[in-house]
Amino acid sequence: MNDWYDAEQRVERAQDLFAQQKWHEALDELRAAVAINPYNGAWHFNIGLTLDELERFDEAAEAYREALDIDPEDVEANQHLAVDLSRMGRHREALRTFERVQSLDPAFEPSYCGRIMVYVELGDHEKAEEMFYLARQHKDECPHCYYSIGLSLLARKLYDKAIYCWQRTIDLDEDRTDVHRRIAEALWAKGELENARQHFLEELRRSPGDTETLLDLGTLLHEMGRTDDAGEKFRRAIELSPDDPAAHFCHGRWLTNADRPDEAIGAFLTTLRLDPTYPGAHLQLAEILLHRGDVNEAKRHLRAELLLRPQEGDALLELANLLMDCGESRAAVACLKRLTQLEPGNAAAWQNLAVACFLRQQYADGVHASMRALDCDPKQVLPMHNLALAYERLHEFREALHWVRRALELDPRDATLQRLELRIRILRAWHRTLGALRALAFWRRRRR
Repeated sequence: MNDWYDAEQRVERAQDLFAQQKWHEALDELRAAVAINPYNGAWHFNIGLTLDELERFDEAAEAYREALDIDPEDVEANQHLAVDLSRMGRHREALRTFERVQSLDPAFEPSYCGRIMVYVELGDHEKAEEMFYLARQHKDECPHCYYSIGLSLLARKLYDKAIYCWQRTIDLDEDRTDVHRRIAEALWAKGELENARQHFLEELRRSPGDTETLLDLGTLLHEMGRTDDAGEKFRRAIELSPDDPAAHFCHGRWLTNADRPDEAIGAFLTTLRLDPTYPGAHLQLAEILLHRGDVNEAKRHLRAELLLRPQEGDALLELANLLMDCGESRAAVACLKRLTQLEPGNAAAWQNLAVACFLRQQYADGVHASMRALDCDPKQVLPMHNLALAYERLHEFREALHWVRRALELDPRDATLQRLELRIRILRAWHRTLGALRALAFWRRRRR
């Protein structure tokens, strides 16, 4: 009996500590109580809540599962488990858990609300909107729903609608953080840079230690030409979070633009020390080293970046260009093929792939890539110029003249194209003459 009473006392102390935001102490008390009585589902649930506050989501999910082992129909435990699964990127499992919540209580609005964000993460914006309207049938005004559907609208570049949803979020919950930062992102995308700056500042007034917002603001200020202010924001972010690789990376890019390469190299090396897989750090180092003429070291960093399998289009394009500058055309081809798979409508990707293939004398592949570039943008002159060069190299002068003349129709004053047309015409005439001479020589040999 004394042990059970001690367990109850520990839970009461945990509640007081939780209210004081003393998460670790509260967790210790709850775990001590559960060690005495492991059959109280509510105590396991409270452990999950405490672990969520500590952002230990995998452990929190396990605590909710232990609560559900005792009471499988606990709606709140199922809901919190689903949220943590989505936080960990286990989206399909999260959806199944949200659906279980709906089956237990169809009127429980958070089960619909939580699925909006999951569908946004999965890129299924139609389902996200469906969940938004289902949630509103049970709770007409929910700040979480407006916030989440705003992210879906932002992803679809529906900036004004996204801003409206986030303004509604603020109207319903004026203390919610991160909303002004989202509004700033949408305004920035619209080109309203000063308005975006004001919203970033408002977010920082609400969350002064938010380094993510500081870094976004610094990047915006740099784009606005306020380079000194941008540098100050990046340095402030490093002061607040010296172990945040993103802060050092942003500062490194600022130092690069400020023509301080030695300090930039130090910043990027610090980024990689904190996170060896940080995207773009090897790429930035390679660019500086290549500019200095240290080709071998630049190659090493480019290969390291390639091994990270970047998925962002601009990064892949820059990586491929630097690989070609280093003479690594084979790796550049692999990089650009990945980019064209990710973004088949990216004309620049196809054009650069064509150039890389031509460098490797893979003319058929280069011609195919040039044609795909023209499918994306039929008014591009450069793919036509490259097609003319490729067919010239293959001695297919009729095709070469076709493409150079098409390019001249778009840019008739281009001196390079004019010289290329003249050269192809001369080469065609010369090869015809050579052909005639060979035929005559053959005929003479036959006569003899």
